[in-house]
Amino acid sequence: MEFGRRDAFRLGIAGGAALLGAGVTQAVPAYAARRAVGPVNPYPAGEDGTIVALRRALDDAANGIAGPAGRDDQGRIIVRAVAGHRHVLRANLIVPGNTHLDATNARFVADFVSSGTHKTMVLNHVPSATTGGYDAPCTIKITGGSWDPIWQSVQDGTTAPAMNVITMQHTSDVELTGLTIYNVKWWHAIELNAVRDATVRGCNLYGWIVPPGFEEKLWHGEAIQLDLAGSTNTWAGAKDNTPCTDIRIVENTCDKSGSQGSWGTLAGSHTAVPDVRHSQVWIENNVVTNAIWDAITPFNTEAVYIRGNQITNCHGGVYVRAANSEVNPLTTVEITGNSVGPLRPNDQGKVRWGVGLAAYTRAAPIGDILVSDNTAPSFVYNNRQWMSFRRPPQTS
Repeated sequence: MEFGRRDAFRLGIAGGAALLGAGVTQAVPAYAARRAVGPVNPYPAGEDGTIVALRRALDDAANGIAGPAGRDDQGRIIVRAVAGHRHVLRANLIVPGNTHLDATNARFVADFVSSGTHKTMVLNHVPSATTGGYDAPCTIKITGGSWDPIWQSVQDGTTAPAMNVITMQHTSDVELTGLTIYNVKWWHAIELNAVRDATVRGCNLYGWIVPPGFEEKLWHGEAIQLDLAGSTNTWAGAKDNTPCTDIRIVENTCDKSGSQGSWGTLAGSHTAVPDVRHSQVWIENNVVTNAIWDAITPFNTEAVYIRGNQITNCHGGVYVRAANSEVNPLTTVEITGNSVGPLRPNDQGKVRWGVGLAAYTRAAPIGDILVSDNTAPSFVYNNRQWMSFRRPPQTS
């Protein structure tokens, strides 16, 4: 690890220097703590000094060392990206626990140097391969910024890798606020994977590139994906099938960008294992336009509340799906007060449903359903014999 003037200052002053007569006695708790945890960020060659300084500030935060911006009102260490600067990342930016990354008016693009680099622009700090559950360092906030994973490749005339932008894994108490994310290739703008207590609020999610061969699987294109820590989709830590719970997706905008089409869907999931469900999810007051599948489509998720969303010119509206296997019955689905339509036909002139649910097997029914007060062109309850309603569901 480099040791420079900033560290020397912390050793002498921030670390607790005491003036004794004409001499200085240096206490070293700050640097000792930094050494105890060490850096959590990679330092790839070719990044400019602004990004190197940002990585060092995040590493300091991992060791409890606050910089000039101090702490926010929740006690998180503020790490502030340089406004007006284009940060060309050549590897993941790792955000530690108890940290507020303030990216207001900063720009981030990706130019990852190795095919072996885990392809997400941002990942939280997960200490080890055995970190499971929600046990990674928690209490993370990311605010603002413009994020574009393919821009640099377009400028260079190279092929951009598939990539997430923000990925949170095995952690809790997460806030993602006011981010603007452009042109994600194949994967997700935001992935919450084995996360408890997270809010995604006021984000602008513009543009998605459809993976080859997935033209018939457009439900895969979640701008905000809820995932579990499975055997093939865990970014860091234990592959222990931990689901997401207590998630709020509120007041976001989802649409096409200036150069790419819109997302498959604002929010959903496409992974399930026996006896594991996402739960306690609120999807409220979002604006979804031009989605090329169902605008909102939770899967294998219970205690889900879909309220007050505005869905326009999408291929489908709200469609809640149980797991399509002999497992995972769901309880409590509320779809209320949403405005859906008009819907947009695909190339075959077909549209999907305005509001609907699907139960796939007798062993995986959906119970305690409330569908009311929506404005939508159509309603469907596929395999209604495996559903139970709090009161008769809305049909028009």
